[in-house]
Amino acid sequence: MRELISSLIRFSGAVTMFSLEQVQNAAAAPTDTRTAIRTLTATLNEMSESLISKIDEPKRAAHESMSKSQAEMVGRTFNAVNLNAPDELIQKSSASLSSVVARSAATGTGSA
Repeated sequence: MRELISSLIRFSGAVTMFSLEQVQNAAAAPTDTRTAIRTLTATLNEMSESLISKIDEPKRAAHESMSKSQAEMVGRTFNAVNLNAPDELIQKSSASLSSVVARSAATGTGSA
């Protein structure tokens, strides 16, 4: 059981770090941010499909329902917020995430 929990935590950390890196990569491509976002979206969708294919049907149905609800919520949020500058939103989000990671790393290093 210990190994399973360690693997789950490791997996969660890897997904989080991968996601942060991909958002930073998308924001760091100022000349072609839209292509970077499309590439990131495709990569995340492929990873999701790979994982979904490994779960049983009842959980797939639950995942589909959750995904549909989440997509509706995101759609409503984007409809409520005027996002005329998505590149700026991505850059600000990346900068914010970078500062959180940097602070976390600094705190982690200082307490060791």
